Amino acid sequence: MTGNFDGRYRVAFNHRQQWQSFINPYQTTSIGLDARDFLNLKNFGLGLNLFYDQVGTTNFKTLQFNIPVSYRIGITKDSVHSITLGAQAGLESQSLDGSQSTFGSQYNGNRYDGDLAGENVSGSSARNAVFAAGAVYNLDISRNLRFKAGVGIYNLNQPDIAFTNGATGTVERRFNYQAGATVYLSPVWFITPGIIHSNQGEFRETVFGTELNYEFDAAPYRYRALFLGAWNRNKDAAIADIGFYYNSWRVGFSYDVNYSQLETASANRGGWEVSVIYILRELLPKRSNYKYCPNFL
Repeated sequence: MTGNFDGRYRVAFNHRQQWQSFINPYQTTSIGLDARDFLNLKNFGLGLNLFYDQVGTTNFKTLQFNIPVSYRIGITKDSVHSITLGAQAGLESQSLDGSQSTFGSQYNGNRYDGDLAGENVSGSSARNAVFAAGAVYNLDISRNLRFKAGVGIYNLNQPDIAFTNGATGTVERRFNYQAGATVYLSPVWFITPGIIHSNQGEFRETVFGTELNYEFDAAPYRYRALFLGAWNRNKDAAIADIGFYYNSWRVGFSYDVNYSQLETASANRGGWEVSVIYILRELLPKRSNYKYCPNFL
């Protein structure tokens, strides 16, 4: 959620490549920038993010640019309970190379035959506005115990998409439900369990697991920690991740091993992913061009 973090500004980079055994592995990259208390407007968050995805032999590409906003509402005066509401507006461009498409009608009963007629790909690109909204509940009992749970709805306007003659279709709404926590087991060990469930039309996906973290130094501006995690994408893949915190940086690397029926094609090779996050926690104070003279002089 935009602005829902400890700090003032956050920059995030994420890149993933999936199913390396395929001819054209899936590639996804995202870059985001968001601010908490933007322009010193208390509880107001603003961000920018860019998403790029390329999949399959047709080089089906998705490029999305979004502007998310959020507002944090304190439920109690001590800030233990709060809700962050968010909305997002963006532009999406999708394209593919129709000359590389293959269709079931080109199967002659024994093998693929490129001389047989396929479907007529009438367009190579589509552009749409996209909208999303969501909310997160935050429970901050102390530094040693925090919990959050949220819901997000994407493709609110269900944009149209069609690349073949006579075909019409819309992108269905996607619902994300998530929950996570930070729980200290000792002064230096803590866990960060989490779960996220997504559904879009007939498709369902659930990822759950936890990370075990060890703090070498918890002091501000000298923070050092390592983490190791184990996750599972339900009925599809087992995921392991490792990384570290260094001052305001968080760097992580993960790899998943596919165990579903897709393993025949994937050879159990899933995807690797790298993420880098930098959080600027405090802005430097403005330097005064003059000094006050003590009144006792």
